[in-house]
Amino acid sequence: MKVNSDAILRTASYEDMIVLAKHHRKMFEEIWTHRKIPFHPEGMEIMESNYLQKLTDDLRSGSCNAWIIGKNEQILSSGAVSFFSYVPVPHDPSPQIAFLHSIYTEPEERGKGYARTITKEAIEYCRQKKVARLYLFSSETGRYMYEKEGFVSVDNTMMKFIP
Repeated sequence: MKVNSDAILRTASYEDMIVLAKHHRKMFEEIWTHRKIPFHPEGMEIMESNYLQKLTDDLRSGSCNAWIIGKNEQILSSGAVSFFSYVPVPHDPSPQIAFLHSIYTEPEERGKGYARTITKEAIEYCRQKKVARLYLFSSETGRYMYEKEGFVSVDNTMMKFIP
């Protein structure tokens, strides 16, 4: 699907996975730098490698789908959605949920609506799969765009890292 005169949205292929993993890493490096959270390049390399393996495995199994926006063989923006079985709740008795992740646009390509285009594509994909709950973690800079697409903050969510 044509996004603008130059860029095209398409489903990511296995050949694109290396760039999606790099985008995943760049996303975290930018967020953590912005938040002044120190990080170690070795840890980011391990995360990138593990993400590449997970993304490839999940695409193969059908539990994930990813998209890219590209121009002339260059990937400008990317993102993915993963599907999980979770607990049914009163407002959605289905155990299927989705998690939107790793939306990233190259810095020089920002402001062109690429992240929004990928987000809308993921929402429609979930709609077609009859998945009613789509979750995401947002950076401060992405929050406004996600809110415009109908995402709301959930104030009762908590998380604990277990060493």
